[in-house]
Parts: sequence; structure tokens; C-alpha cells
Amino acid sequence: LEKLLVEINKLKCNLKETATNVVFSDGDYNSNIMIVGEAPGANEDLVGKPFIGDAGKLLDKMLNFIDLSRDNFYISNLVFWRPPGNRPPNDKEISVCIEATKKHIHIINPKLLIFVGSIAAKSLLDKKEGITKLRGEKHIYVDNTYGIKIPARAIFHPAYLMRNPIEKKTTWNDLIEIDDFIRRKRLIIS
Repeated sequence: LEKLLVEINKLKCNLKETATNVVFSDGDYNSNIMIVGEAPGANEDLVGKPFIGDAGKLLDKMLNFIDLSRDNFYISNLVFWRPPGNRPPNDKEISVCIEATKKHIHIINPKLLIFVGSIAAKSLLDKKEGITKLRGEKHIYVDNTYGIKIPARAIFHPAYLMRNPIEKKTTWNDLIEIDDFIRRKRLIIS
């Protein structure tokens, strides 16, 4: 992981000019479960850890309901620097970071990927559909470069849920399905 972080710091991404920190990862790198969001926000940029602001606190709370915590999952983002004004990362920024993200997934080698938000899901599943179509479905993340296929799920971004609380029930159903998969596959050893 240290070598990958060195490679990431060498990427020619315009976001580095306005970001305070590279936001790499948090959690247990030996976990069978890897969560990938889209890009860091202001709080994440200041501290250098993913999902620690209000949306991150909601995500942690949601995942705690299915016995997931940063002690038993690993979390990162598709893009490693904060876009100005918390705007979504653009196609060029994603294209600069996506190969490093794929290498990151390969190194962690999870048994389940959870993509948080439309940008992460669409980019890493190579899909055109938005999150409303991708969530609730069983996906397989395929990376022919590394010869890997990993079961994957997509959920709404917690920032979206904060703006659209009516979708929390939908996300609860997604989390129940994810929990069922984790239990059936015995991905967490208590």
C-alpha cells in the first residue's frame, strides 16, 4: 500500500493544486469488504481520511446497523483529492485516478465491494445507468488487467440521503441484502 500511495502522489491530477491532503484510506486493510466512494469532501481533505464529515458519520451509522465498522471494513475513494466546492469529480479527474483505484482494489483483494454513490458505481462497474438503476442489483466488478472478479453492490451516497431522506428506506433494504450476503459468505469473522 505504501508503494501505491507513492504512485498516487505522482499522479498528474489538477485537484492536487487546490486540495490540502491526499485522502487515501481508512479501516482494516485485511478486510474482506472494501467500500469505495467518489471523492473526498472538505472535512476529509483537512484530515486526510475518507468519509469523516456528516455524510461519513451517517455512512458509519448505517453500516453499524449491519455490524460493519472501520474495524472490519476498508474504505477509500475513486478520486483521492477534494474537488473545489465539493463538486463531483469530472471525467478527466476520474480517468487520472481510476487505474490507481483499480490497483488499490487488486491489492486489498476484497470478497465484496460496496460502491457509494453514482460516480463510483458507474465508473468502476463501467455502466451508463445511474445509481437509482444500479442500487439493489447484484453486480460483478471485473478487472481483466488483474484477472479479478468481485461481487459488488451499489448504494446511495449518504450525502444524497441527507438531502432526500425518503430514500433511507430503500437504502435500508440494500443494507439488509448486503448483510445477508456477508453472513452467507462468512466475510466477517467475529
